[in-house]
Amino acid sequence: MKKTLILVIVSLFSIALFAQNEATLITIGKKKITSEEFVHIYKKNNSVAGSENSINEYLDLFINFKLKVHEAENLQMDTAASFRNELAGYREQLAKPYLIENLKIKELVKQQYERSLFDVKMDIIFVSIPANAEQKKWDAGLEKANLIIKRLDASEDFEKVAKETSDDKSVSSNGGHLPYLPVIRIPYSLQSYIFSEKTKGYSQPIKTNFGYYIVKIIDKRASLGSIQVAHIMLRVPNDLTEKQQIQTKARIDSIYKRLSAGDNFKDLAKLSDDKGTANKGGELPWFSTGRMVPEFESAAFGIKQIGEYTKPIKTTFGWHIIKLIDKKAPDSFDKQKQNIEKKVTQDPEMKKIISDYVINKLKKDFDFKEFSKPEAFYTIIDSSIFKGKWKYTGYENAEYNKLLFKINGVKYDETDFGKFLENKQVRTRPVPFKSYVDNAFIDFIYESLVEIEKDGLESKHPEFKFLMQEYHDGILLFDLTKIKVWDKASNDSLGLKKFYDDNKSDYKNNIKLDLSIFKYSNKKYAEKAAKILSKQRDKYTDEQVIAQVANNDIKKLEKIGGGEYSKNENMYADKVFALIKAGKIIENQKIVYIDNDVLVYINNTVKTKGKEFNEIKGIIIADYQNYLEKLWVDKLKDKYNVKVNKKTLENIKL
Repeated sequence: MKKTLILVIVSLFSIALFAQNEATLITIGKKKITSEEFVHIYKKNNSVAGSENSINEYLDLFINFKLKVHEAENLQMDTAASFRNELAGYREQLAKPYLIENLKIKELVKQQYERSLFDVKMDIIFVSIPANAEQKKWDAGLEKANLIIKRLDASEDFEKVAKETSDDKSVSSNGGHLPYLPVIRIPYSLQSYIFSEKTKGYSQPIKTNFGYYIVKIIDKRASLGSIQVAHIMLRVPNDLTEKQQIQTKARIDSIYKRLSAGDNFKDLAKLSDDKGTANKGGELPWFSTGRMVPEFESAAFGIKQIGEYTKPIKTTFGWHIIKLIDKKAPDSFDKQKQNIEKKVTQDPEMKKIISDYVINKLKKDFDFKEFSKPEAFYTIIDSSIFKGKWKYTGYENAEYNKLLFKINGVKYDETDFGKFLENKQVRTRPVPFKSYVDNAFIDFIYESLVEIEKDGLESKHPEFKFLMQEYHDGILLFDLTKIKVWDKASNDSLGLKKFYDDNKSDYKNNIKLDLSIFKYSNKKYAEKAAKILSKQRDKYTDEQVIAQVANNDIKKLEKIGGGEYSKNENMYADKVFALIKAGKIIENQKIVYIDNDVLVYINNTVKTKGKEFNEIKGIIIADYQNYLEKLWVDKLKDKYNVKVNKKTLENIKL
């Protein structure tokens, strides 16, 4: 048995939120359970309107379930550290979709996908700022960027200005003229400019985490998707003589002529100087724009038909003949969603956007009041914090206990912040102490607000409360059932053997049931099928019955099983076996209704030779577990006084 299975089973009994004025349906000991809980469960698990019997069946199942959970709580299993830790772990994961930050993440993921459908060609000049630099360096960088704009405004040659001022490493070779790039691979601040309305001429300095960019948009186009090509390459190193260069050009032209004459591309690829692909037919991995040098990329994406190849083209690496193997449009949102979400939550600029959104939203939602900044920590921390070894111990006194802020009246002081710093520190590159403390204080406010938000999720989101109750009860049910039933059935060899001996006749006179099992959406289809099966079974096969009743519409009537079944081979067959054993199926009865949406037709009962204990031990253990569980439930009913309010039950409207 796996705990995840129990959690699925328990979803049948997920608990509804209830208000103070809800009517009590069940009382177990002193614990009151409302009719709204039961209605929620019944509607969740019954697509077909129920009869009085089906309501009572669900009520019995629910009472048995609640008895077990109540017993686990009385045994204080819900106070165990292991239980609390496990539930807290589930809660941490389950809470994520309900948090405010998830709204912003979803918005950014959708935005990034929409932007990924475009490529952009730009001219840029970049002014680099060191990571974690002080404000004065940012000020100096902005001043430099503004001076560059003045030179451009004065009509100085762009390439000259770029090569003299840009910190972009490729400027010496490209003069600041970038090839087409997928927008999603560009810093977020530049993306925002690209999709803004003010993109004429050169931009004002655009601040990113890396420094300032001055940008001119040359073109923006729909993404070309990605392609896979093969190539034959002959290198042209810089030290080749003019004669050698002429010889290399002659060789690539000769290869091209052989291709044109019908020689196989894959065979000729063995002549390639790209040894990594020569024996693979020249095949390169899939790539999109911005991944190859511009000349190669332009030629590759310029091939119109799969199987066609280019004339020899030259790049900084040498001469190439490129063949198109395959191409595809950009992936759908569903295919890209996971990777884009990872990028959104890891990109520094977008992380800050998310953080700022959450802080501003939650400050408004909660009663947030800031009283002071943690300026004392500018001198309290030392360089050990960058090694992850700083200790707050020794500073917990009145001098360092100033109130920083309140959330819903809860106080957060310097001691709280000091402990936060100590717990969150990691090895990192040294930065000015003030910058470190100021950034950490923003994180402290963020995490404090989010913790308050998490604590209130149950009251804000009823579906989240249902889910948490489901996991709470599921873990308890699993742990207690394991002790009371599963482990006992597996380990109690004497009890198992006695159970077999007491019920030997059930196993010695074994039977198989030949069944046809149908699932229906409405009782009227089941009744039509039952009528045909009862009166004209010899005339119609199961498939013909479905055709007669539902015109082969599986939404109305569908065959979900059929054949001869022994115990523990089919869940619906097992329910029929149980009904037979309980005397609820009379002799020669053919039609059986199960779970309000399943019709079983008993074609035949086949007697088989019984098997000895060791041959069917697994079946006996399963039956013994059911036996132990029934005994356990009976004891719980004796132990706890269970009352059902019949008037409330009668008033339930489905």
